[in-house]
Amino acid sequence: MHDINEQQNLEIPEMKTEISEANVEVSEQEGTQRFRKKTSPVPLFKVLSWSILVSLFSVVNPLLTNLATNLQSQNLYAGWAMAQGQTIYSHIYGTSGLLYYLINWAGSIAFGQILFLIFQVLALVLAGVYLFKTISYITTNSSLAQNLLPLFYLLTATLGFGGLYSSIFVFPFVFWGMSFLMRYVQNAVKDEVFILYGAVGALSFLVEPMLSIVFYTLAGLVLFVYNIASKRKARGLYQCLAVLLGFSLLFYPLGYYTVWNGSFGVAISQVTYAIDAFKLTGSQLPSNALYYGLLTIGLGFVTAFVLGFQFKKEAAVVRLMRILSLFGFLTVFIGALGLPEQGAYQLLPALPFVIILFALWFNKNGETSVENEGRRRRERHKTSVWNRYFSKQVFLPLVGMIYLIGFPFVQEYILSNGVSGERAIAARYIRENSSAKDTIYAWDNTASLYQQSQRLSAVSILTPSLYTGTDENQIYLRNTLNQVEPKFILVNNHIQLLSDVDTKISKNYKETNLKLSHFKLYQLQ
Repeated sequence: MHDINEQQNLEIPEMKTEISEANVEVSEQEGTQRFRKKTSPVPLFKVLSWSILVSLFSVVNPLLTNLATNLQSQNLYAGWAMAQGQTIYSHIYGTSGLLYYLINWAGSIAFGQILFLIFQVLALVLAGVYLFKTISYITTNSSLAQNLLPLFYLLTATLGFGGLYSSIFVFPFVFWGMSFLMRYVQNAVKDEVFILYGAVGALSFLVEPMLSIVFYTLAGLVLFVYNIASKRKARGLYQCLAVLLGFSLLFYPLGYYTVWNGSFGVAISQVTYAIDAFKLTGSQLPSNALYYGLLTIGLGFVTAFVLGFQFKKEAAVVRLMRILSLFGFLTVFIGALGLPEQGAYQLLPALPFVIILFALWFNKNGETSVENEGRRRRERHKTSVWNRYFSKQVFLPLVGMIYLIGFPFVQEYILSNGVSGERAIAARYIRENSSAKDTIYAWDNTASLYQQSQRLSAVSILTPSLYTGTDENQIYLRNTLNQVEPKFILVNNHIQLLSDVDTKISKNYKETNLKLSHFKLYQLQ
């Protein structure tokens, strides 16, 4: 009798464990079904159309190449130079991830970098797909999600006019990560799948390190708090280990490329440039505060951010996305304030967070969408979305978008009229008076001279007006230019020369007989 009681006591915990596991499986199945039920079919035609339209205005387009920012021109150069046998991080200074530069290289080996443009279309399509799923789930409003897609693409096209920024290529990974977090909160994800989450995080880091660090750090903190509040401490530890495993499975094999060519330490230093160059006490702070402040106010980012603090009784998944987006936008904005390089593209990393805040703002009254709703209701809702964004903000977003698109044209054809033409003349002269083995240097505000002249740069920092926000990089540029002897040095008259570089040019170079008003072209004696 005693043995029978002991056997029954042993069987009870086993039965409880089986019941608990069964409940978890049922909960996960129910969560998966609930998640699929709340997400509507993706409007692929709209997503593809907008992705192509945005990419057509890329600086890869020969008609728009002269409008490229310094960073865009260096991204174009990186792919072209890698196709010539150069190595990223060693011969070319770059702050984006290795995978981004491999995509850049693959897109530059044929058809004049048109493939790079196609890769951008693919990235924008995937970003739109996961964005639609994310918004339609947290708002239970597919109509709102469809109306926000054009806004996302418009903001991408204006903040990142000309495209090719690594932030654009990382958007699919960020939106997928948001979708993953929502599925987890709804018990639609098993803990083992966090291995995939870590692997995607590795890919994201290898495309755009800084935005990936911001997103996955904040997501980790939000999940940590959520697991504690939900009494899932043990699961949280298991998930952390799974993420690290998934990250390692992809990061180390792909990152070994930099170890193999001896540039691992240099690569880490370059991709973390934004951290090293960040200063809130620098001379650029007032200018950046005014510039980014006006942009964020004009584009409605500040309104969405402020309204994002209107917490109310809402589902856990909505609360999680709200907190993640608020801190994400704030982090990116503060980061942009402290960087020496100014440009609207610095706000591109904030777009995934802002678009979620827009969704919560436009859906704050709890509008819902029914698949078979009448046409009048859809049109009324569509009008209300655009009405809130444009007319309710005195059409400031429209003014901001027109400025962001129009400024490159004004800068090129009015404020800097003749500069590109003179640069092309200098490039032709260099090409005709040098061999393919000769190197040059552009003391300029763009790296376009290299591709125009078909000559490689003598220094990995391609221009003095980008990536020189740290003392280390300034010293490197000065010392390297003193050590190497480029065949030609093109000097923009509006960019001050360093004293020792000026001294070297005076001793070892002679000015060519080109009649240029914006530049001086020096040739090695």
